[in-house]
Amino acid sequence: MYGSLTLFSEFTGDVFVVKSVACHLLLLLASFAAAADNELKKISLPHPPNGDMLLLAERKQLLVSGYSQFSRWLSLIDLTDYSSRMLPVPDDAQFFSSAILAGQQGRQLVFLGLGGVSRLSEDGSYAQRIVASDSLYRVLDQNRLRSAEFVIELGSGLSDFLIADFQHTHLYRQQADGSFNHYALQIPALMQSWRSSPDYTPRKHYIVDVNLDTKPDLLFVWQGKLQVFLQQADGSFGTEPVIMDWPVVLSTEQEADQRNDAGRSYNGQNIDTLRDITDIDGDAVPDLVINREQLADALERNNSFRIHFGRSTEQGISFSAEPDTFITTDTSPIDVVIDDFNSDGRKDFYIPSTHFGVGTIIRVLLRGSANLDIDFYLLNEKRQYPQKADFRQQATIDVSIGNFRYDMPLFQLADVQGDGHKTLLVGEGRTELRSYAPDSKRLFSRRSSRTKMDLPRDARKARVMDLTGNDKDDLVLPFDSQEAENLRNQLHLLLSY
Repeated sequence: MYGSLTLFSEFTGDVFVVKSVACHLLLLLASFAAAADNELKKISLPHPPNGDMLLLAERKQLLVSGYSQFSRWLSLIDLTDYSSRMLPVPDDAQFFSSAILAGQQGRQLVFLGLGGVSRLSEDGSYAQRIVASDSLYRVLDQNRLRSAEFVIELGSGLSDFLIADFQHTHLYRQQADGSFNHYALQIPALMQSWRSSPDYTPRKHYIVDVNLDTKPDLLFVWQGKLQVFLQQADGSFGTEPVIMDWPVVLSTEQEADQRNDAGRSYNGQNIDTLRDITDIDGDAVPDLVINREQLADALERNNSFRIHFGRSTEQGISFSAEPDTFITTDTSPIDVVIDDFNSDGRKDFYIPSTHFGVGTIIRVLLRGSANLDIDFYLLNEKRQYPQKADFRQQATIDVSIGNFRYDMPLFQLADVQGDGHKTLLVGEGRTELRSYAPDSKRLFSRRSSRTKMDLPRDARKARVMDLTGNDKDDLVLPFDSQEAENLRNQLHLLLSY
């Protein structure tokens, strides 16, 4: 049995006082007008849309992958007439993405496979190898086709490829004639061996201009150090990293290896990892976001996000040793979204999280549900985040122990008006979408507009993207093969006009 889905809002900042009945009426009229500017498109697919999605905006195409126990598929949806057709998947393909290639119009569909990178021909009849490279992926996963970040942009106007193997991270820089220059960067894969067999994954890369010469550089974290490969004036890269002398301490992989069998107690341990490098305060200089995980035991842990604002110097970016502002949560984040929600030029945090304690386990066993808190923290004019969330939305995760499955409620932020202000979209069960319009006093309106429509049982794969090219966000809802029979293998597009 599933627990019931309950949703309610709680404002945790200053009390919002409604000054007049007219304000209520205006908000209601605005929300009804916004709801009237939507159109729902339903697309039937020959496979479940349970994989990944990729938008080719210039080509007005949406790519959707899917898989089963024995097969994998890739469909192309034409966003001019909303028709769909199956695409062939190269035999050795493991991941797909899009790239800007010399001599080609618009972004092209590319695959990373066992032998390197291939481009699908315009008519979809064959795949042409454009980069030959070894990688971590030596054996094909025949049941999955996922999107991956092996395509990067380093300022030339053309796409480059970043492919990890066990000992190196290979950079292939595209030239104007379509050829590629190869740089074997001295960064090995991330290896975890605490299971009976080791896991190898590419190290996360960050694109940032660390020396402020207007040329993007590549940054990785290895051995607890921020290591940078600098782009030279001619666009080339050295293969040896430069270790930055920024006074910011990160945990090594050994220090982050917190398990009982590793011989260390959880109690009192901190794990500091790099969450992101992005311009938080809107001054065009990148800032560091450090995630500090404070452990009490295997289940109880707190997370804080420590922001070090970047400063421009003659030598490049510099940071202070102590964070300039921070956010502290008493839960375990499921995800962290950093974006500007209220169009003030400063980036905010949206953190869905839950408590993984004994109480949660008991609730799951008795009720088949777990609480989900979604907190919003806004950066103010003094470049500070609040101690408590500016806004909290709460929801319930449905948990089925018998099916070994949990279903997340629909919860998305979308710029449906095209003005940079986000609207909060919340699913009410599986039959109603509630839209909370932006509000200058409390982030989102207390009142919502309601739209009767089908919603997927598990909304983790719902996506927000501009499908029509009108600078307004649309909602993409995938319905897989486990939905009700009348909804199976469909994609529903809620378009904003």
